[in-house]
Amino acid sequence: MALIIVKKSPANKLSEFLLKLALPQDKVIFIQDGVIFAIEKNLKGLVKEGVELFALKEDFIARGFEESESQIPLIDYEGWADLIERDEKTIS
Repeated sequence: MALIIVKKSPANKLSEFLLKLALPQDKVIFIQDGVIFAIEKNLKGLVKEGVELFALKEDFIARGFEESESQIPLIDYEGWADLIERDEKTIS
């Protein structure tokens, strides 16, 4: 299992590449400008089934979004730290 950290917006090709790397049972967290992915309605279609998706709440709110707009779970820094501790490797 891996934790994949996406920090660039959906317009960035690196973000798309990182999402294609995700395998079932991996986790993806969107941070910085990557949180823009959290408002996309077809986000689940961008990754394989079985990949868990999260967005960093503080970054999401800092970009002017309301929590209710997120299509995926929002987590805080403590939740992010928990993900890092649980996964075998991190890809960013």
